[in-house]
Amino acid sequence: MSRPYRVLFVKPRQNIRPYSMLPPLGVMYLASYLREQMEDVECRIVDQTIEKVPFRDIAEMIRTWRPDMVGLSALSAETKALHRTAAVAKQIRPETIVVAGGPHPSAYAERVMGDGHFDYVVLGEGELTFHDLVDAIRRGQNVDGIDGLVYRRNGQIKENPRVRYIQDLDALPYPAWDLIAIRKYKHYTRMSHTGTRDYMAVFTSRGCPFSCLYCHNMFGKGFRKRSPEKVFEEFRQLYTRYGIREFEIIDDIFNLDLDRAKRICDLIIQSGMKIRMTFPNGIRGDRMDQELITKLARAGTIFMAFAVETATPRLQKMLRKNINLEKIRKNISLSRTAGIICQGFFMLGFPTETREELQATVDFAVDSDLHAAQLFMVNPFEGTALADMAIAMGKPVHTKWEATYMSEGFTNLTDLSDKELDGIRRRGLRRFWLKPGRIWSLIRDLPDKETFPELAMTLAKRMFVKA
Repeated sequence: MSRPYRVLFVKPRQNIRPYSMLPPLGVMYLASYLREQMEDVECRIVDQTIEKVPFRDIAEMIRTWRPDMVGLSALSAETKALHRTAAVAKQIRPETIVVAGGPHPSAYAERVMGDGHFDYVVLGEGELTFHDLVDAIRRGQNVDGIDGLVYRRNGQIKENPRVRYIQDLDALPYPAWDLIAIRKYKHYTRMSHTGTRDYMAVFTSRGCPFSCLYCHNMFGKGFRKRSPEKVFEEFRQLYTRYGIREFEIIDDIFNLDLDRAKRICDLIIQSGMKIRMTFPNGIRGDRMDQELITKLARAGTIFMAFAVETATPRLQKMLRKNINLEKIRKNISLSRTAGIICQGFFMLGFPTETREELQATVDFAVDSDLHAAQLFMVNPFEGTALADMAIAMGKPVHTKWEATYMSEGFTNLTDLSDKELDGIRRRGLRRFWLKPGRIWSLIRDLPDKETFPELAMTLAKRMFVKA
């Protein structure tokens, strides 16, 4: 009897303690979908940092387990580890097919495929494409017609654009929770900085209809949603099978459909499950009402991030985000009153942004009811509409993938000097955090006080180091 077709999924990470870390939902969905759709397939997932797996152990696993395919998913900050893992796979077992996917390969497929250790890149949402690729390879068929696949043909890199998206998300199996070390993620900082207990990240929807200039939009512009009942059942299974009580919702825009969002809350409330939810992204801050905020709090929401970006209506329009600033300010206050920790995201340094507009954004943050705020420098990442604007201005685009906005400088798209722009950011952070009562209110409202020292250290770095 022939052995199963073996797929080794690796989440390559840097050999440093990352700023924040989530379970690798992308490859978890791929593994579960592949197992459901295909017989005689065996999958493994290795999260390099969580499981403390050095490259030599990955090499040994490839040597002994002999996977037919290695699938790698990476953010831009993980590119060195991405390429190194691909090289290890090919060196140990040259016949192994190496496939890249996730945010960075999807945004920069041709750049990734320039590394000969990669055979394919899967663009964006990967379940259908990855399944079709595995099926075609197993059958010895041509891959040229597979939607969302990047490959080589006659020495040239070919890219099939992504046309298909999964419309019925309820039809997807739940992520392969059994293939990860689920208990180990609590030992690393999560995106919301609010807990140190077992938790799981959850997607309740995919896609975003907005077209913000700085976004790669990995899941497409159509909003596709799972039913409230299916979302609740995922919570229930994690609650009963794994003892999970905390959930981090990482949608692009959870609350686009207000009635659906309220129904999810109602199901949780009616169940009597005592859980905590956090929204480190995915909440459109001006698309909420008092009823939704109340239901979110009753359902266990303890943290919510508001992506304001800029406090200038002119720039909101230019960015194509068009946040209603007065409404988001009101919803921040309502959410805080409901007992939810509120964090704001702001961006400084957009093209044509004036000194007065920069100050208006800082003032918005300082005067708001936010518990915490982050003032990011704008960096035009290659492949975005913002990068196209930067190029037209003769400015460099961001390609230092493993840099942070704190460590490697920034691309100044304004007419201000780098020093003045950086000064506005740092002074703004100090004004925000030194406002009387702000730090005390954060300490008072944090559900797990032991997270504060690490959070405080992060905030101090952002206030005093160069952007």
